[in-house]
Amino acid sequence: MMEWGCMNWSPRTSQRGASARRSSQLAALRSAVLESPGRTGPALRLAAASGGPVAEPLGSYLSKVRDQSYRITGTDFETLSAAGLGEDEIFELTVAAALGAALRSFDAGMRALTGDV
Repeated sequence: MMEWGCMNWSPRTSQRGASARRSSQLAALRSAVLESPGRTGPALRLAAASGGPVAEPLGSYLSKVRDQSYRITGTDFETLSAAGLGEDEIFELTVAAALGAALRSFDAGMRALTGDV
């Protein structure tokens, strides 16, 4: 174990501390995006994040956000607007779907690093 100033430091304790901070930050992020009050309900935002069933044309759009975000165009937003969704609703659901995709990638990376593949 290395002494660094007045703190004891080792890779293991540093990793545990970072993991605990990361865990609490991820929990706060999930809560803010998926559970906080908004124009859309938490159940719909959770479905957007997890890939759960969502009515069309929203379902196709959210799938595109999660899996092929580089293919989103203005036409996608026009279609959602024509279906009656407002900008705030589109924004909240886009963020939820993007968060779901990011967390899946993050979880896969962490499993690879820890050998839990």
